[in-house]
Amino acid sequence: MLELFGRKKRVEGLVGLSVNDSRVSMAHIVRRRDELTLEHCARVALSDAAPLRESLARMVEEQGLANAACSCVLSPRDYNVYLVEAPQVEPDEISSAVRWKVKDLLDMPIEDAVIDVFPVPEEAFKGRNKMLYAVVASKPKIETLIATVARANLQLHSIDIPEMVMRNLSSHFLDDSNGLAFISLKQSGSTLNLTRNGQLYLTRRINTPVGPNAMALNDWEMVRDRLALEIQRSLDYFESQMGQPPVAQIMIAPRESDTAFMMNALADALGAPVGMLDFMHELPSPEYITPEMKGAALMSIGAAMRIDSEGAL
Repeated sequence: MLELFGRKKRVEGLVGLSVNDSRVSMAHIVRRRDELTLEHCARVALSDAAPLRESLARMVEEQGLANAACSCVLSPRDYNVYLVEAPQVEPDEISSAVRWKVKDLLDMPIEDAVIDVFPVPEEAFKGRNKMLYAVVASKPKIETLIATVARANLQLHSIDIPEMVMRNLSSHFLDDSNGLAFISLKQSGSTLNLTRNGQLYLTRRINTPVGPNAMALNDWEMVRDRLALEIQRSLDYFESQMGQPPVAQIMIAPRESDTAFMMNALADALGAPVGMLDFMHELPSPEYITPEMKGAALMSIGAAMRIDSEGAL
């Protein structure tokens, strides 16, 4: 009888975390059958007075999320993704074999690297060797993140990357059966995914900064043209090298204030319609969670939608 009262309460659903040097974003999603509900969402600025460890622990305590399962998405600067030829080895030996394939590409000793892989659909390179994506992160950074999550009284479920988080969002809220280009535009660099039927064919990081006030800058037209060129090159590669039909949709993730203007600017530059992922009104949530808050917490929401282990570290 006494043992029953000592058991830890299980929190339903999954907590998604997105962390960088300036802020932490948290989302708690509960999945009942195929219906998702955003139970909680918050975004907190970090500072010397409110560092990550204390801020995260406070957020968990305030929302009663102690012992909840957690999926944490890495900041783009904390990992790299490489497209490599799949080694001809047994499935349980692939990760080890890939370590030596990417060894010379790394800016760290191989023993300091955490490496995992996720596949490219077989039909992406017909008649050629199979390819896969290798995700590489710093072991010390991963260990620090694991310790931070544990001290906040969360149970780590997976460590994710923005590319797979974006796939979670697009596969649930968008129809990519005829091909989809989904782009997240950020100051730290943009991420472009090309998917079909929920499968990630091509992912690219575009280093052109697109901050919240990008369109007000004097060199905006040059930035826009450079961004459009990189997007078009990716679309061309998808068609010519992967042998895929043209994508039916080009969509961008919601931005803080200039989403509509950005859509129109890219549509003009690409000569094709550009839409926005409008998931804010399709994801049930308490009234205090505004559409703007959902848009700002895009990555943590996508992490909380995870249902498998593909692409996790």
